[in-house]
Amino acid sequence: MPELPEVETIRRNLNTVLEGEIIREVLVYYRPIVSNDASFETKLKGQRIHKVEREAKYLKFILDDYLLVSHLRMEGKYFMDAPLNKHIHVVFNLSSGHTLSYEDTRKFGRFELVDIKYKDTYLKDIKGLAKDPDTLDLNTFYSSFNQRSKTIKEILLDQSIIGGIGNIYANEILYLSKIHPAKKGFLISKDEAKTLLNNSNLVLNKAIEMGGTTIDTFESLGHKGEFQQELNVHGKTGEICKVCGTKIIKFQLKGRGTYICPKCQPSYVVAITGGIATGKSTATNYLRKKGFVVVDSDEIVGSLYQDSDVLNLIAKTFKMETPIDKAKLANIVFHDEKQRKKLEHILHPLVFDEISKQKQLNNEHILFLDIPLLFESNYKEFDESILIDTTEALQLDRLMKRNKYTQEEALVRIKAQIPLSKKRKLATHIIKNNGSIDALYEKIDKLLERYV
Repeated sequence: MPELPEVETIRRNLNTVLEGEIIREVLVYYRPIVSNDASFETKLKGQRIHKVEREAKYLKFILDDYLLVSHLRMEGKYFMDAPLNKHIHVVFNLSSGHTLSYEDTRKFGRFELVDIKYKDTYLKDIKGLAKDPDTLDLNTFYSSFNQRSKTIKEILLDQSIIGGIGNIYANEILYLSKIHPAKKGFLISKDEAKTLLNNSNLVLNKAIEMGGTTIDTFESLGHKGEFQQELNVHGKTGEICKVCGTKIIKFQLKGRGTYICPKCQPSYVVAITGGIATGKSTATNYLRKKGFVVVDSDEIVGSLYQDSDVLNLIAKTFKMETPIDKAKLANIVFHDEKQRKKLEHILHPLVFDEISKQKQLNNEHILFLDIPLLFESNYKEFDESILIDTTEALQLDRLMKRNKYTQEEALVRIKAQIPLSKKRKLATHIIKNNGSIDALYEKIDKLLERYV
């Protein structure tokens, strides 16, 4: 899709051949291209083209009485004096005898005809189009996303926040800014926002100088761009980062091909653990509400209990019938450490395998792992750990109320895990959950600030 540099290149080239031309006749071969006016051809007849302007990814033909807006979308192109083919959908016959043809293999492009008095306001007021990076001030840019959970790449692609940036340039801007594309808007600092805005201008201006980027089909009146020679990450899967020597990787983020250097644009795997009834699930549910992905080991175990091969192995190990009586199995493993180890020997490797798969599927800036038995299982594939901590009295009280256990039953389950006192020594970060839910949320928010 042509982005700001490509559209600007087209604008400059069109101005060299169209300025002062009068439209003698318009031929429309595919009606949906002309999206808002049944009298399109009639209104344009006799109109002089004074100049062609650009706003973000839109071309603006300034005529006598009208603003002609052209959005190229995926494959729109302009040609002068081109022979008619099946992909040419609009032809402008000019008073000089030349023709301007609009070609679009996918037919996604659109023209709109607007009263000339709206030439400076239409795209902003009707389309909600934001300013281009070079005219967008930092405070406006930063305040538009600093409370949002959208990823920073989605924000850069959002034309209501910043105009003109598409997928190729978003990848390049984020690489130069050393920011992971999946980082959430509310985790972007104002300094990072400034860096993003500066790099947006740096990348786009350089691309304009080089006539845009030609990767597949972009050309402007027959001229191809050269900025593809300057790309650092886009389309460079498996190639070496120029800065650190790490291999560039590609993944899909919200349906868009995304290229990064994993070292220059770091991400984190954060394991969350706690004792039974310390409030770990409350913490992870809050993180989900904030838009984070949480891989839940308990959910994985639940799915394993739906697997007939796993159930048969458990039944054979514990000399039980299928379907498994889970209450009976729980009673066995919570009262006998050797039996519990047998079950863990079956389940833990399978859980770890599934976590690895989820890591591959979820290319997040911060991926959270909910692992109650993090330290008991000796799982090591994470960068940092968070312990949701509380007092034993609160832990006991919550467990008795939540599960209707007797004090003895609750204590059995608490003591089946490593004591919280030991987990405190093993965890990277500790969040005390001794008060209200709101207090817990505030502590989580405070901890998230370390990833800003």
